[in-house]
Amino acid sequence: MGLASERLIVPISVEDKRMVTAKAARLGRMSTAELVRRAVAAYDPQEPEAEAALKTLLAAFPAIHAQTIAQLDKTDAALDRCLSHYHDRTAA
Repeated sequence: MGLASERLIVPISVEDKRMVTAKAARLGRMSTAELVRRAVAAYDPQEPEAEAALKTLLAAFPAIHAQTIAQLDKTDAALDRCLSHYHDRTAA
């Protein structure tokens, strides 16, 4: 496996994030990213229902990903405006 150089942004509920973070901590200082990479590598659906559910999620992923990136762009722009506002106020 090569050096990780790509980022995957996945929407996750607060409860699921807590669960993943806690599990990674219990496993001995493993990062959540490493836990997710290992879980994905080990995942092999054996049941047709599980495979169908995964295909449904994968089909929806591009739209969800685009929405997530758009929201991150809006948040980044808002943060830039906020920082600029405070910079202007302190510079005056």
